[in-house]
Amino acid sequence: MKHFSDLKDAYSLCEAIGSQVRMDILEQILEHRSISLGDLARNLHLTNGALTPHIRKLESVGLIHVSSEPGKRGLTKICTIALDKILIDVASFLPEKSQSFQIPVGQYRTATPRGRCALVGAKGFIGETDNPRYFTYPEHADCLGLWIGGGSLTYTLPTPPIGSTVISELRFHLEISAIATGGELLPGRVSFYIGDVFLGSTTLPAENHDRRGAFNPDWYDVVYPQYGSLKTLSVNDRGCFWDGVKISEVTLAQLNELRTFSVASEQGFALFGKNLGDYLVDLGYVVEFDKATDPTFSG
Repeated sequence: MKHFSDLKDAYSLCEAIGSQVRMDILEQILEHRSISLGDLARNLHLTNGALTPHIRKLESVGLIHVSSEPGKRGLTKICTIALDKILIDVASFLPEKSQSFQIPVGQYRTATPRGRCALVGAKGFIGETDNPRYFTYPEHADCLGLWIGGGSLTYTLPTPPIGSTVISELRFHLEISAIATGGELLPGRVSFYIGDVFLGSTTLPAENHDRRGAFNPDWYDVVYPQYGSLKTLSVNDRGCFWDGVKISEVTLAQLNELRTFSVASEQGFALFGKNLGDYLVDLGYVVEFDKATDPTFSG
């Protein structure tokens, strides 16, 4: 998901999609999930020269991702969608009612990995795969993504607004998937905590190998988890929700503090940062709040 804080910031993206040819290109990529430049040109009845500036424009604003893959006659340029959601704050002149943070997936506070595990770096794995001790190395903070076959990760949360504010909702955005256990590609269960409060559990989408993740580095082999699904966990005064579906009755009033966020699973999971997988996101953390003269909740 790409978030623009006001219309001016979104001008280049709006300009990029303000063309019927470029809209046709996006429709073709969405229809095929990934498509070569040659097939795009043929389907749209364009020459390669006419297609190229449109592709560059869409890539420059982060709407698509272009990668090189081996073809019958050397390398072939392949296009995939880089964004599936765009959020623009049109009424940005209104008083601020939220704070957003991006927490790199490797900047966890504590980790208790078990079994199959790895830290993915820009040029290779950080340490050895399937060796939990490398999760204690300082280099873990720079990883592009990671997976564990069981255990948990705990992140320190930025301090939310206090004083004359009342928090109305917390949201977490994360690209996540299950990982194979015992050689089987089965969906796993994952649980979430804020501090010591259990928020709820849900089923994860299975590990993906049908194609390369849109932002995976060239060295990253297809035998590894390739991409996840972009999911949203939210907590408000009505309960806790996973992609809008209630998973527990836990509300904001039951949270004693907003210091840590934990992800735990017996079967394991993979987390993808902004340079691994399909989405240009790390662990997103959004605090929505309302103005109040006597706050009842300050975190």
